[in-house]
Amino acid sequence: MDPLTTLAPPVLTAAMVILALCALAALLRALLGPRMSDRIVAVNMIGTQAICIIACLVLRLREDWLVDIAIVYAMFSFLAVAVLTKMDIGVYRQWRAAHRKSRRRRQAHGEQQGRDEA
Repeated sequence: MDPLTTLAPPVLTAAMVILALCALAALLRALLGPRMSDRIVAVNMIGTQAICIIACLVLRLREDWLVDIAIVYAMFSFLAVAVLTKMDIGVYRQWRAAHRKSRRRRQAHGEQQGRDEA
């Protein structure tokens, strides 16, 4: 018997278990944050690890149609990360504009107080 065929199933199973544990750790990072960029990277990692698990299943089960599912999942994962990034950029721009506006108000208020005191 070929050593590659006898060693492949346990190695692939171990790889899938390790990938699943890493995906759980990334899920924890996605939930806890602290920043939105950490959450986006964690979601991207989870998607990549899921694709790797599907690729291991392709080799383990010898089912070629799972490759198509992995490709579709990769497209959805990329799209999700792109949308989350776009949303984060929009929220940051809104926060920055509001922060600048409040700073201008404080500066104008401070100048007005200075004129009143003089």
